[in-house]
Amino acid sequence: VNRAEMYCSELLNGLIDGKADPVISCETGSIANIDGRNSLGAVVSKFAMEVCIKKAKATGVGFVVCHNSNHFGIAGFWSQMALQEGLIGFAFTNTSPFMVPTRTDKRAAGTNPIACFCPAAGGDSFQLDMATTTVPAGKLEV
Repeated sequence: VNRAEMYCSELLNGLIDGKADPVISCETGSIANIDGRNSLGAVVSKFAMEVCIKKAKATGVGFVVCHNSNHFGIAGFWSQMALQEGLIGFAFTNTSPFMVPTRTDKRAAGTNPIACFCPAAGGDSFQLDMATTTVPAGKLEV
């Protein structure tokens, strides 16, 4: 919800194409490259994880990368899709520079979210959803 204003502004100002559908630009049995065609990051991410799950079920493993996309929301949401199918799910992205490294005065590293969800015995699961910085950007914005 805290990003709704950003998404709406980017759509209204033509920075994101709200009518574009992502496409598979290149693929093999286990691997796919998704062109997001400047669509909403959530649209691209859902499409990508659906492709990845399908490939993992067919071949035992699926790897999907995306380009020409936008902010993808909460990384764990996409990993959860794989977990619900009984699969290990990874989701991660790069971000614009946000963090100022030690002994510098300029932003040089992004928060670069990482999520890994793994099924475990008895219906339990391991769930990691984190940023590579001390505090995720979303927490600072709230």
